[in-house]
Amino acid sequence: MRLLLEFNSDKDFIVSNDYNYQVQGFLYKAISPKLAHILHDRGFQVGKRSFKLFTFSRFLGDYKIDKAAGGIRFSSPFRLVVNSVLNEFIEELAEELLRREASVIAGQRVSLVSAEVAGSDIENDEVRIRMLSPATIYSTLSHPDGRKRTYYYSPFENEFSHLVSENVRKKFKAYYNKTPRGHIGLTPLKVSPGNQKIVLYKGTVIKGWTGIYELSGDRELMKMAYDAGLGGKNSQGFGCFEVI
Repeated sequence: MRLLLEFNSDKDFIVSNDYNYQVQGFLYKAISPKLAHILHDRGFQVGKRSFKLFTFSRFLGDYKIDKAAGGIRFSSPFRLVVNSVLNEFIEELAEELLRREASVIAGQRVSLVSAEVAGSDIENDEVRIRMLSPATIYSTLSHPDGRKRTYYYSPFENEFSHLVSENVRKKFKAYYNKTPRGHIGLTPLKVSPGNQKIVLYKGTVIKGWTGIYELSGDRELMKMAYDAGLGGKNSQGFGCFEVI
């Protein structure tokens, strides 16, 4: 399920380049403490992995880079897309934000203009998608001396599509408690080196990719990817996409 939020601000809305953590905190505080506790502290588990099963976009709208302010300056209105497998998450979020006279995001007062709920846009076994927040796929590699290093894959490496498929299969199993039969594939269509994005999240560097891709394969898994996000670190603001 998807929630499209549109906000107004009395003055320009300014955020740093690395605002994912602030948006994540805003979302957790807008749902019930019970649900927030379940998602943040436990999630949906399969093996040693735990999935929150929600994702969100970057802020969308007219903006300019403000070097003097050290960030991004959005003019009103600006938008935020939030997706989740959990209807309860979307419903609680929409109801709470509609109830409020105003909210605070990144230390700034904003008012909600509209909240639009929609279902999945996955209607075919092959769709063209645009990333609304970077997709990140990585492996943790161990050195002989015991040190560990995170390796982030490029969409032009075969492992990228394979690991995207394995990731969404684990999400499916974590939520439905059954092993999916199918797979998905992700092929870059309009992706260049400029689509690589580097985000600092709570002091950790995360590399991801925007751009336009072809998503194909098992439709149930494609819907899971749509709702829960492509790749990893979805609840930190990665892997949200739209069908174009």
